[in-house]
Amino acid sequence: MSDHATLAPLERHGGSVHEEIVARLRALILAGVLKPGDRLATERELAEQLIVSRSAVREALLRLESAGLVERRQGSGTRVSARIPISTALASWRDDDPTSIAAASEFRTVVEPQIARLAATRIDAAELDALAAVVAESSTVLDGERSVQLDIAFHAGVASATRNPLLASLSELTVSWTLEARLFSHVAAGGRRLSHEGHARILRALRAANPDAAEAAMRVHLDEIADLAQHLRD
Repeated sequence: MSDHATLAPLERHGGSVHEEIVARLRALILAGVLKPGDRLATERELAEQLIVSRSAVREALLRLESAGLVERRQGSGTRVSARIPISTALASWRDDDPTSIAAASEFRTVVEPQIARLAATRIDAAELDALAAVVAESSTVLDGERSVQLDIAFHAGVASATRNPLLASLSELTVSWTLEARLFSHVAAGGRRLSHEGHARILRALRAANPDAAEAAMRVHLDEIADLAQHLRD
């Protein structure tokens, strides 16, 4: 996080406060929103932004440090670690509430096909080229961490192409809500290949400026990813 970036207030989902802070920051780090070397706000600033107690923030940062996601040094504050292995995020995935994965998949199925439909009517050549670059990189052999980052970049690019800043902001905001579901689908090479193929189909529909095809391609892609995530959990 840059010195000037801020976080939205924490939305409570029934867990302990510090665990929900950990989940929010972990998602932003693994998605590449908070990049290696970025300095986080102070404990006081984070507490004010998230509307939580400083003790909860302090506990969350200790947990993130013990997981290797952040580094805390005297005089330089708390920074995102230089290298974040995806294994850190997947270490406890079987302990997650399965209903949260289903909720994330359902959310994406409701929202993202309509985003793709709208993007097909508004996307320009530069945006198509940017998405094509993402799809091209994802066709190579990747580790899970980079594959997840490209997945997020692709969907964010589609949302940005709607020319609707609210939809683009929603796409960025919901990274922390859907990251766990995404991670499950990128654990194995087969999942990464499935993601690439789905993105390629969506891109073809966007290039054709075909809203029906773009919506359908996005829906099929999300259904495939949801099925894979469920299979991996089972």
